[in-house]
Amino acid sequence: MSEPEVHDDNPFFQHVIAMPELSANSRISLRMLRYFQVLAEELHFGHAAGRLNISQPPLSMQIKELEEIMGCALFERTSRKVVLSATGIALKAEVDRLLSATEQSLNYVRQTGRHAHQRIQIGIIGSALWGALLPRLSAFKQDYPDVVWQLHELSQLQQIDALKSRTIDVGIQRNLTAHTERGIHCQLISHESLQVAVPEQSALSQRKRVTLKSLAHQPFISLSFSHSDFASQLYDYCVSAGFYPHITHQVREPQTALALVSAGMGIALLPESCALIQWPGVTFIPLREAIPADLYALWYGEKQPEIVNHFINTLVTSALC
Repeated sequence: MSEPEVHDDNPFFQHVIAMPELSANSRISLRMLRYFQVLAEELHFGHAAGRLNISQPPLSMQIKELEEIMGCALFERTSRKVVLSATGIALKAEVDRLLSATEQSLNYVRQTGRHAHQRIQIGIIGSALWGALLPRLSAFKQDYPDVVWQLHELSQLQQIDALKSRTIDVGIQRNLTAHTERGIHCQLISHESLQVAVPEQSALSQRKRVTLKSLAHQPFISLSFSHSDFASQLYDYCVSAGFYPHITHQVREPQTALALVSAGMGIALLPESCALIQWPGVTFIPLREAIPADLYALWYGEKQPEIVNHFINTLVTSALC
């Protein structure tokens, strides 16, 4: 009697074959995938273990178990180096996508919990606290006394990441042009112009106005390029005016820039509201060019909780009048 013929396209047969794979996949944990992700980035067991704050043996065991479940090597190991296999490269791309989506989903749920308790997380750059913003925050506190809001000093790039991961609800930053990154929305909070902060003992302090080009031979104190798109845009304005600014110091906060200007270390291009800090030994001079230093509120996604919409409306209402 002949053996019965088995067809691979039989749905029942495919279901039976798939069952062991489903059972194996259930043994893969998020921790295991995170260990793999870090090792794939470091390509060094010792460095990866250090980042994960664990010893090396548990890391090796988790990777070995993951390879057994996957049924193939994810790394090619030699006495000198560790590299990803072709399968490892494919898995790394999928793990990055999976863990990023998982983090965003969990943060979204966490954000929902915050709003249920009337909490708003706000990312902010240091220079934003001078000028129009503080009165608007006070107005919101008066209208919504039960809402708790917290400020987090974050660079412009950090704010974008935090908005996307939903660890903050609103970002407040300066930009010479509206932000165009996908999913990020913005509204003007207030118009401001750029001015130049100069030492009081400088001959420049006697001028009523200066042109940007007249500053070509001055030492510049700049906000950090790694933390601020605004600083990069100011640099581009100088280049458009016909010179490359001689930057002697880069700082994160305008207060630090003003301290260096006061000490005669150079000049700084700053929003006009920074003059309200009234730093001793510093004079603010308007520029002949109208260079904006506008303040924006940013948020991520089309729909926002009602309390966040109220907060954004409080920030931008006066700017729209």
